[in-house]
Amino acid sequence: MNKYILTKKLKANELSTFYSFLFGLIIAFLIGSIILFLQSKNPLDVFSLMIKLSVGSLNSLSNSLNKATPLILAGLGISIINSVKLWNIGAEGQIFMGAIALNFVYINLAIGNSNVFILVLLVSGFIGGSFCILIPALAKTIFGVNEIITTLLTNYIVIGLTLYLVNGVWKDPNSLNFPAAAYVDKSVYLPIITSKLSSGFLICIFFTFIAYYLKEKSVFGYELRIAGGSELTALYAGIKSKQVAFIAMLIGGGFAGLAGAIELLSQTHRVSTGLSQGFGYTAIIVAAITGMRPIGIFLVGILFGALSIGGSVIQTIGVSSYLAEIIQASTLFGALIIQFFFTYEVKKVQDV
Repeated sequence: MNKYILTKKLKANELSTFYSFLFGLIIAFLIGSIILFLQSKNPLDVFSLMIKLSVGSLNSLSNSLNKATPLILAGLGISIINSVKLWNIGAEGQIFMGAIALNFVYINLAIGNSNVFILVLLVSGFIGGSFCILIPALAKTIFGVNEIITTLLTNYIVIGLTLYLVNGVWKDPNSLNFPAAAYVDKSVYLPIITSKLSSGFLICIFFTFIAYYLKEKSVFGYELRIAGGSELTALYAGIKSKQVAFIAMLIGGGFAGLAGAIELLSQTHRVSTGLSQGFGYTAIIVAAITGMRPIGIFLVGILFGALSIGGSVIQTIGVSSYLAEIIQASTLFGALIIQFFFTYEVKKVQDV
């Protein structure tokens, strides 16, 4: 008697991630179109307006790239950690901690050379993100505690710390009772490249190549893949899998912390509860859609940045800004469904 079983394909299609993303995007826009039809809106008009307002001019393109920067950096950090088959759900908290660390250093340190000061502040943001994930990293590598739970919980701790600081010791007396710290001085703002585009985007490009080299070309990247594949294989190869995982988590958290630092020095210019607009959570979608590939994260991050800008401005024609979030989530949902068919197949076997 024959029976059917679900098995993983021996050879995966190299373009499966791209095809999955493309199909996911089509599904997302179909869902978005249905929602717009129900609101008596013409989907073509709305989507064309979103494109025009997100990439149709140098100013709008600059805004989209600025919005994409924290998404990309946090996504790259998630990707590095996932190389050892671990998940970082705490990028949101790491973004805030990067900004908090930067502001702490800014308040307590004075450097006359603004370029050197900016560099020190960016490094402090990276260290802040690494510090934020330190306890989850130790808990995972020493005690085997589930990193999904611990990294998620750190979000609430750090956001609570942010609320305490901006409503207490760091509260700006000139903020009209708005919970926010004082602005940093203009001398440490990240320079503008052109129009409204911050040089933070150039830093993002640089770190995209660092992540790519780290994962795909370096010895450490090889160790990441071995440690993530099998602990026994890693042991046989002389690789300390727990040590590699610990370092990967610190680096990944640092990338998210850097995202918070760049956001502060280029966009908000102070610590506030609105510093991150869910960047850490959206970055998980960006990383997952691309199969954790750095170049893919960079490209999809730009797309999602444009979606966010386009979604925020279509309110002028009576369409909810949440449409962009629906498209983002639907893209992931559709991509994961299509990826399943690329990864698995149904085989007929003889029942004995």
